[in-house]
Amino acid sequence: MAAVLIFQGTMASLPPTMERRPTSSERLIQAALEMFSRRGMAATTREIAEAAGVNEVTLFRLFESKDQLLSAVVEEVVRAESEALDRVDLDHFDLLREIPELARVFHETHEKYQAFMRTMLAHRMHPKLTEQIMRRVIQPLREKFVSCLREGQRRGAVRGNLDLSPAVDAFTGMIFASALRRSVYAPGYTKEAYLQTCVEIFIRGIQP
Repeated sequence: MAAVLIFQGTMASLPPTMERRPTSSERLIQAALEMFSRRGMAATTREIAEAAGVNEVTLFRLFESKDQLLSAVVEEVVRAESEALDRVDLDHFDLLREIPELARVFHETHEKYQAFMRTMLAHRMHPKLTEQIMRRVIQPLREKFVSCLREGQRRGAVRGNLDLSPAVDAFTGMIFASALRRSVYAPGYTKEAYLQTCVEIFIRGIQP
């Protein structure tokens, strides 16, 4: 069960009489994101509930289990990426317009949620949970990207013999690696230069 968080920028734009408090689901997702970022799967549902200001019974009523809550957190983490893919103009598909924007959004996501991603990479999840997150969140996101490139193939902008799934993984992997790298050391070039290079390599690699 996923929820959309209400961010400060959105709430600040509303008149005081229209502002609303985040729901219990939203507070739980935010608290879980912070706890999982610090402690991985060692974070307990009681700790998460306390941080969200709700009781543990409410957590289980809304999300059934810690695994379901983690899945909802991952869905929130990739929400901006999913929305960016939804905005791709398939009727006027243009690689030179769409791919740089996707690179920007994906990189911003990885920077914003870097602590969560690093912690979860360091904590092995049980296979059933990994499969659940892949099926519920990661695969649908990948399929959106694949669908965009498939439209590019239909229009002759992408090589017809290109295997699209590994192409998407290669692109997102380049972006993800940059966020991790910059958390360890300064590579000596700007983020913008790196993203431009990634975009150029990717586009040239998939064009006919």
